[in-house]
Amino acid sequence: MITLEAVDVEFPKPGAESERVHALANLDLTVEDQEFVCLLGPSGCGKSTALNLIAGFTTPSRGHVEVDGQSLEGPSPERGVVFQEATLFPWMTVRSNVAFGPKMRKSESSEAIEKNVDQYLENVGLAGFDKHLPKELSGGMRQRVGLARVLVNDPPILLMDEPFGALDAQTRITMQELLLELWERDRKTVLFVTHDIDEALILSDRILVMSPRPGRISKEICVDLPRPRTHELITDPDYVRLRQELFEELRHETHRADELIEQEMSKGR
Repeated sequence: MITLEAVDVEFPKPGAESERVHALANLDLTVEDQEFVCLLGPSGCGKSTALNLIAGFTTPSRGHVEVDGQSLEGPSPERGVVFQEATLFPWMTVRSNVAFGPKMRKSESSEAIEKNVDQYLENVGLAGFDKHLPKELSGGMRQRVGLARVLVNDPPILLMDEPFGALDAQTRITMQELLLELWERDRKTVLFVTHDIDEALILSDRILVMSPRPGRISKEICVDLPRPRTHELITDPDYVRLRQELFEELRHETHRADELIEQEMSKGR
């Protein structure tokens, strides 16, 4: 269980160290065990900042961040992070990239590590590509490697920061369906950052819409749609209703974000 309670995050404004950027304000957020939650909101609203808090990459200026009732102390293999870019080691093969974490921990035998690598490469559809270098793969395949590299550590929590945002539409759908398949099987706790309404609806149990900076939760929507899900669901009347509700909420928050940006620009003139 992930809990953020009354969290504020401030950091120095680039180019003006005496000024502060208020990224998050009084943010309350809970993700239950094995729940799939999406953070949805306009660009710059603090979605990634919230995820980085849970990953342990950022510390709150005020408030508390806990996992299973324990305060966080930096990054941990228990919280696997998948970024928008796969960030693979370019000089390593697919196999070496996926095996890197377990080999560094030295918690398993070489034979056990290789067996797990084989299993996760098969799970993400990359069996037979283990000797390829990242430059020899498509963007979608590199992202599959990045996903396998995190999953092979078997983290109970998966933090995903717009992991499919840089992919073309068809590859993105394929990756969403792959993630759903893996989640249905393993039921990890997932916090998924996106600005795409359809992606949030297809994947999540709950959607938390964030306000413009300083970010906070402006609306919570429970996605009571049947699982397992496929993209055929987009014609379902309940899906269409939820999509319209989210569209209106996101449009409202985006307009607010534009107004705030205009106000900030006016102050600097």
